[in-house]
Amino acid sequence: MSPPDVVAVTELLNQTPFRILTGGKQLTLAFGGLYIASTTLAAKPLLIWETEKGYPRYYIPIESLHADIQSHLASSSPGTSVSLATVDTVNCNGSQAVIERLTVGSKTTPWVRFLEGPLKGHIRFERSEIDDWFENGSIFAGIKNPYKRIDTDAVAHHIVVKVDGEVVAETNVAVLLTETNAGETYYLPATSIKNWGAIEKSDLKTACPYKGESWYFSLTVKGQKHENLIWYYQYPTHESSAIQGLISFYKKDFVELLVDGVRT
Repeated sequence: MSPPDVVAVTELLNQTPFRILTGGKQLTLAFGGLYIASTTLAAKPLLIWETEKGYPRYYIPIESLHADIQSHLASSSPGTSVSLATVDTVNCNGSQAVIERLTVGSKTTPWVRFLEGPLKGHIRFERSEIDDWFENGSIFAGIKNPYKRIDTDAVAHHIVVKVDGEVVAETNVAVLLTETNAGETYYLPATSIKNWGAIEKSDLKTACPYKGESWYFSLTVKGQKHENLIWYYQYPTHESSAIQGLISFYKKDFVELLVDGVRT
């Protein structure tokens, strides 16, 4: 739901969140050079699963907002560094929410503030619109699901990777990473690549709260360049440290991963 609109907010009000937990970490949001919210032991964030599938997201208590923003909400007059504009109000099944736009300096972001219903007193931010999020004072890559875990095991299997029918990697050792609701992923030694000359570093980087920042390689096979087909973690998180510097291949129609002769 980005940006929030009446239809999307109505759907939120019309459905009961799949799961609601009180967050145990201090959450801080930075926007436009201002810490616009900072939760406390007395005003903790909520972890909300809006649907059964997918990751949870944070909902922020109004009490954790910057004093200038709270002043504006209380008096309908702008604070010293912020302004707030109402976009729309949504009512559904006894619940009520208001879509607003928060402006800090030259930057503006939307949010949904819940006035009535099970989420009353909380705000749903668009994470991609906020400059930085912090958990317990540390920059974080994403929200961790407390019901998800990572396991890594060193395995001794004959593993072959084929791309477009050509063997591009082969090894007898690997690390098997198992992730809740995400299946199994084999991470291979980088030297399992048959032709390093076919490898090209990519500028793409992505982040995972469970594994860290991933870097990418493109691979050329039979004259065809496959962008960002291979990824690795140079500096993984502690829980995924066993895969540091190892590589893995995306599962594509043209990619075959054979483990002891069996395609996985």
